[in-house]
Amino acid sequence: MSHKPARGFTLLELLIVMAIIAMAAAFVIPRLTAGEGLLLKAQVREAIAVLNYARRSAIVEGTARVAVFFDDKQDANAAPNSKSKKPNAPNQWSSRGTTLEWGGKVTDKEQAVYEIIFYPEGGSSGGELVLRFKDQKAKISVNPLNGKITADVLEQGKDDKKS
Repeated sequence: MSHKPARGFTLLELLIVMAIIAMAAAFVIPRLTAGEGLLLKAQVREAIAVLNYARRSAIVEGTARVAVFFDDKQDANAAPNSKSKKPNAPNQWSSRGTTLEWGGKVTDKEQAVYEIIFYPEGGSSGGELVLRFKDQKAKISVNPLNGKITADVLEQGKDDKKS
């Protein structure tokens, strides 16, 4: 009488695999929800970089420089509008997934364009840009006297200042 070995997994092997899957899920699931905040913060950093570039260029080159911000309200999957200007220079920025407002005011245009001028003396035209993504918002302020740029990231009603 020959006895064939049973095929399959033991209970211990199944428990170990389930424990590994549970640990992996514990690391992955919180990161999925944090991605929304990362998009807004990345957009804020990019907008600040555009402003800093325009400010430094104005001071170094001795001529006024303009930082241009496009609020592209078209659907991301739609074909681009041939009449709209698209950013192609280091002093231009376009919203991708976020809503852009000038001083907290929303425009009804299909594509709004906002400009901040930096002067060689260090000053600027000043202004306040507000970026929104879902229930999060960030405010970027440009001081008209010295051109200094500050950013406040406000998450879900909380006031967390980050500059």
